[in-house]
Amino acid sequence: MQKFDKKILDNVFHAYDVRGKVPEELDEEFFEALGKAFVKYLNAKKIAVGRDIRETGVAFQKAFIKGATSLGCDVVDVGEIATEMIYFATGSDLSFDGGATITASHNPPGWNGCKMVSKGASALSSDKGLPEIENLVMENEFEESEKPGTVTEENFYPAFKEKVLSFFEGTEIKPMKIVVDAGNGIGGKLFDYIFGDLNLDVTRMYFEPNGNFPNHIPNPIELENVHEIMAKTQELQADIGIAIDGDADRSFFVDNKGRNPDGVYIGSIFAEYFLKRNPGDTVILDPRVIGPVDDAVEKYGGTGVRCKAGHSFFKQKMKEVDAIFGSENSSHFFFRDFYHADSGMITIAIMLKLLSEGLDFDEKLDELYKKYPKSGEVNYEVNDVHSTIKKVEQYCRDKYENLAFDYIDGVSAEAKDWRFNLRPSNTQPLIRFNLEGKSKDKVIEKFREIEKVIGGKRDNMPVLKELQ
Repeated sequence: MQKFDKKILDNVFHAYDVRGKVPEELDEEFFEALGKAFVKYLNAKKIAVGRDIRETGVAFQKAFIKGATSLGCDVVDVGEIATEMIYFATGSDLSFDGGATITASHNPPGWNGCKMVSKGASALSSDKGLPEIENLVMENEFEESEKPGTVTEENFYPAFKEKVLSFFEGTEIKPMKIVVDAGNGIGGKLFDYIFGDLNLDVTRMYFEPNGNFPNHIPNPIELENVHEIMAKTQELQADIGIAIDGDADRSFFVDNKGRNPDGVYIGSIFAEYFLKRNPGDTVILDPRVIGPVDDAVEKYGGTGVRCKAGHSFFKQKMKEVDAIFGSENSSHFFFRDFYHADSGMITIAIMLKLLSEGLDFDEKLDELYKKYPKSGEVNYEVNDVHSTIKKVEQYCRDKYENLAFDYIDGVSAEAKDWRFNLRPSNTQPLIRFNLEGKSKDKVIEKFREIEKVIGGKRDNMPVLKELQ
């Protein structure tokens, strides 16, 4: 049996998925072992396996299935899908013991990976599941079954479409002009399949699936990947622009002023929507920036629960407290009525519903931007991530008497009129810094102060121009 390099395995097993470069880190032998390890860890008898549109997806899916069936597990091949369709398959059909999508999400060409869930779309993460699976791959010693599992195919597209459209809840979607950038990922195919029957005037950008991503990387969280849709939405004075990430589990929005709000602002709008309909319910929020969502939860009588960033951690917390909605700042949005999982297509459906019910998106963003200024997430290259975080914490403890600290994700410090979060990257030797405040001047003042303590080299620019 092939033995795998532990250093490489440690590099490709992340906090909530597997992701690495091809072929330096990931190949067919790895995916065959991963399929075996996944089945053994879950003691699975039946699983669903799909893939996104990357060029190595077909070969890696076949290898994963080969490994899974060699241990006697039956596999349902669900074909070329968005990641959220694995959540749908395993959430809607509890005969599945788990599911896996071969995907590297929004990463550039030359990468691939895998997102895995257990029964009921329950996520695996570095807290539970992924370390055990990594160890099984490392050992690569499996007792194969005398009777291999079967492989059948199933098309989940029709049922998934029905599920997504159910979030309209009887609202008739009004005619509107929209711009959609699918980034050559799976999202264009999925968008047309689900929303193609609506009375929408759609300007399509990069809908052709192409794993080489010839136009831009399908990662809408980075400004260089959305400047085209921002300009086009403004040029056409469209009702809204929609950018979809590579495996379609996240959707981002652009208004006709060309602004691209991040997840905390959209999360605030959605929290208001859900709590108006479900007073007193629970919303999960991201500790990196909390103001807009926290205030919406308080205003509409809900309970806010903070959770470590990462889609697997959010899924776990959503299930644990049976939350109605979860808002991660990276624009993963989670829904109780979708097995507590995240969905880019449901995110689009709810936004279309809100617009049809009279939401003035531009006006709402004007309000949120003015009331909740923030630095944006800024990265720093430092020599020692953990000692730098401790240094910043000690500085704040020495200087300020009334700061409240929490350690849900890195360290957060909160005063009456400003707050910051400092956390290590899950994948790189970087510190990620977010600061928010009650006024723009306060954000600028405190950002400059804390940045001096961090030291290191900026890896990207703040949102506020005054800080660039």
